[in-house]
Amino acid sequence: MTRAVRSTPFFAVFISALAIAPSSNSIAQAANRVLEEVIVTAQKKEQGLLEVPASVSVISGDMASEAALLDTQDIVQYTPNVKFVSSNSIPTLTIRGFGTPPGARNLEPSVGIVIDGVYFGRPNFANDGAYDIERLEVLRGPQGPLFGKNSVAGVLNFTTQAARPETGGYFALSAGNLGERRIEGAASFPLVSDRIGTRIAFRKRDRQQGVYNTTIDVENEFNDLSARLRLNWDIGDSNALGIDYFWADSDSLGTPIQMHEVTDRARAEYLEHDPRFEDDPFDTNQSVQEGYSERKVESLTVRYRHDWEEIGAFNNLGMEITGNIAEILSPFLQDSDFSPIDFTLLSSIDADGYEQKSFEWRFSGDLPAPFGWGEGLDLLAGYNRFVSENTSSIRIDFKLDQLEDVIQSGGGGLPPNSELAAVPIIIAEGSAPGQGDTRFVESAVYTRAEADSVFLQGTWYLTPQIDLTAGLRYTDETKTGFSYSESDSQVVASRIAGQQNFYATYDERETDVAPKLALSWEIFEDFRAFVSVTKAFKSGGISGPLISPIDVTYRPEEAQSTEIGIKSFLLDRTLQLNLTAYQVKYTDLQIYAFNGNQTTTLNGDKATGRGFELDFQWLPPLPILTVAGSVGFTDATYDEYPCAPGPATQSTDDNPPGCRTEEPRQNLAGETLQFAPRFSASLFPSLRFPVSDSWGMLIGLDILYQGEHYLNIDLDPLSKQDATTKVNLRIGLAERNGGWRFVLNAK
Repeated sequence: MTRAVRSTPFFAVFISALAIAPSSNSIAQAANRVLEEVIVTAQKKEQGLLEVPASVSVISGDMASEAALLDTQDIVQYTPNVKFVSSNSIPTLTIRGFGTPPGARNLEPSVGIVIDGVYFGRPNFANDGAYDIERLEVLRGPQGPLFGKNSVAGVLNFTTQAARPETGGYFALSAGNLGERRIEGAASFPLVSDRIGTRIAFRKRDRQQGVYNTTIDVENEFNDLSARLRLNWDIGDSNALGIDYFWADSDSLGTPIQMHEVTDRARAEYLEHDPRFEDDPFDTNQSVQEGYSERKVESLTVRYRHDWEEIGAFNNLGMEITGNIAEILSPFLQDSDFSPIDFTLLSSIDADGYEQKSFEWRFSGDLPAPFGWGEGLDLLAGYNRFVSENTSSIRIDFKLDQLEDVIQSGGGGLPPNSELAAVPIIIAEGSAPGQGDTRFVESAVYTRAEADSVFLQGTWYLTPQIDLTAGLRYTDETKTGFSYSESDSQVVASRIAGQQNFYATYDERETDVAPKLALSWEIFEDFRAFVSVTKAFKSGGISGPLISPIDVTYRPEEAQSTEIGIKSFLLDRTLQLNLTAYQVKYTDLQIYAFNGNQTTTLNGDKATGRGFELDFQWLPPLPILTVAGSVGFTDATYDEYPCAPGPATQSTDDNPPGCRTEEPRQNLAGETLQFAPRFSASLFPSLRFPVSDSWGMLIGLDILYQGEHYLNIDLDPLSKQDATTKVNLRIGLAERNGGWRFVLNAK
């Protein structure tokens, strides 16, 4: 029996109305157009995109609004070599084929999430920066020197709309099929005086998931309500104080998972429990017991900034102090065998939680050229303290009165041909007075990490055309925790689930040094080439929640990247073209995989990624047309992984020598990683032209391609996602002064 994530075609229509929304995407009126350079904060300071010696893609908030990009999964489709699979509780996020695997609730992330300058230590925060957005910067490759541990694959750097004292805002209504309803809005206004800017933003979204549960007669749904408050107080004398608070509450009823290719024996038994059962993964029906997941988020940030025009040898010296506290609560319940038999339910013991506290003290400024060589030097230095606590748990409830039906279907952890006589034996062995007919297993893992870092990065302008950037970060981290499992009937739990009672503790200290060196050369005006070498680390830890004390701990992971690229404006600044080629090598790659008894975190030896990314934007001679797009190629493969999990259809007789024999094993050396499509591409031309003195029309076409890839680490052919091409079309009317805008999107 295997399971498949639903992958049916999807069509949606969104109708949006926006008011009081000044837009930089005004209708084109002049033939002599040029591209303006995008300002980013990819190196923790504002600078032009051409100045950043790294592979960075930028999606603007205007683009996200017009194209009805409702969450991070929608937005990153327009950037090369990025894969995001949205989930209310555990999203999957990879860059260049490497990232946080699905289901790994206690594993440190590989892709960092940064919202308005604050690092958030779980991918679950990704959608909290995806509304009222100014821009999203996708930083590919290791980002350890500036963003610290656990950014070995890259960073998603969100910048939301700032708090300003000017009055303005917007309100958007969207509707689509699958019951899609979305309300979003924001307002900026002065508070008390024109020195205090305020911005309030909110988002409410409700939709069906497109999956109907025939067993319990329920349509799966998703609901989300989010809000953000930003304050900025210009105190005067070059002092500013900022406060950011955001909150989110989302819940998902059901899970979009369906049976795929069950045996005749299982089908006959499932039909007894649900006469409408089908194992067609494309019919949008499922046969499972109840399930849900929730996500409750809160975050509070306070920042203070002071600027000096000149102090000592420094010019434009600035100091910024930032403190943050944030948490996520994520209770869940799901049918653990994904069948209509009401045998087991999997849930969190309480509301699983993650909490972080961070403090950063940072200085930046300009200095004269060292030894009088060159044009000058700018420096960025700081101290960061990051404390996090994470609790992940599972409770499995077994209903013994359904055990006979499970065995009849060929499941239950017993051989498919087991005699049904085993049922009363198991029940008798595991029974005790007053227990009833339900047994349980509880497992949990808790970790607390305390990391102190100091970092320094400087850019030395050797000549007006050549600059050298060097960075270094030293981190000292202590991580403590425990992992345990217990059951009220070890006989039942061990026979059915392979459970063992245990309690393990963890106490480790890690130190690492993450360096960066980059050389950038402006070969001619608006055409720069760069080469960079970067190293980053990802923390080790204790696995869990586990049901047995096997593979309890895992080692830190290391990534080393080399990039070479160009950034340019061409054709009199009507064409922007950025191209990066890279190679990244991972040592002790952390893998979340089935080890023959349970799913746990392992170290998969070595892996290598190679490829390139290309972004472009073009203003052709036709003054109403703009063309943009991207192309990405990645080859992410294991160098060594001799005893990787094998597909369920493989015989254990075919296991490589020296590997365990209780479950299928295979040698994945030279094979691809999961969630690592080799090719990705996008093309999104748009037309903008006036239709009256006050109104203009916009028309956009988006073509988004992503190559085939596997969804499971065992590379089972049944988990192979075919290549997909998505075509989106939008047409709208917009006031030429940036006021009302009405857009129809078909996806």
